[in-house]
Amino acid sequence: MYFCTWKNTCTPNFIFHKTTPNNTIMILTISIVLNLVLLFLYFHSRKSYHLLMKKNLQAEKSQDVLVEQVAFDSATCENDKEHQLLQKLKDLMEQQHLYLDAELNIQKLAKAAGTNKNTLSHIINKCLNQNFASFLNRYRVREAICLLEDSHYRNYKIEAIGEMCGFSNRQAFHSAFKKEMGITPTRFRNISKKNDPPLS
Repeated sequence: MYFCTWKNTCTPNFIFHKTTPNNTIMILTISIVLNLVLLFLYFHSRKSYHLLMKKNLQAEKSQDVLVEQVAFDSATCENDKEHQLLQKLKDLMEQQHLYLDAELNIQKLAKAAGTNKNTLSHIINKCLNQNFASFLNRYRVREAICLLEDSHYRNYKIEAIGEMCGFSNRQAFHSAFKKEMGITPTRFRNISKKNDPPLS
C-alpha cells in the first residue's frame, strides 16, 4: 500500500511512503475488534428486548394474581386495627372497584374506608410499601390490561380505554402503564393481537 504527500519544495514533486506490514495488521485488528464489539452490543440489546417482552407477556397472563400479591399479600400490619383497615381497603378496590372513578383521591377513599387521609396514607406507605398514586394506578393498569386484551374493545381508542379505567387523560394513562409494564398501551395491544388464537 502507498500514499503520497506533497514535498515542501517549489516543485510539485511527490514523495511516496510505504506503510509497514505492522501498521496494516494493527489497522485490521482494530477494525475486527470494533466490529465484534458492535455485534455483541447489537445481539445483547436484542436479547434484553426479547426478555423484557417475555416478562411483560407473563405478567399480562397473571394480572389478577399480580395485583393481589403486590398490593396485599406482602403487607405487614402491626395490629388488628391496621389489618382491618387494610381489609376494608382491599374490599373497596377489588369488590367495589372504586379505582374506576377518575376523581378518586385519597380523601374520598379515606372517607369510604371510614378513616382520615393521614391514617390511610400511613397504612398504604407502611403496610404496602408504596404511595397512594402508585397503589391506585396499579389497579387501573390491570384493568386496562383486561380491556386491551379483550377483542370486544379492540376498536376502542387508547384514550377511551384509559378513561374507562379511571385515568383522566391519555398522558397519565401512558405514563402509568409504561411505568408498570415497561411498554406503552399501544405496544401492548399490538403484542396482544399477535398472540390472539386463529379464528376457526
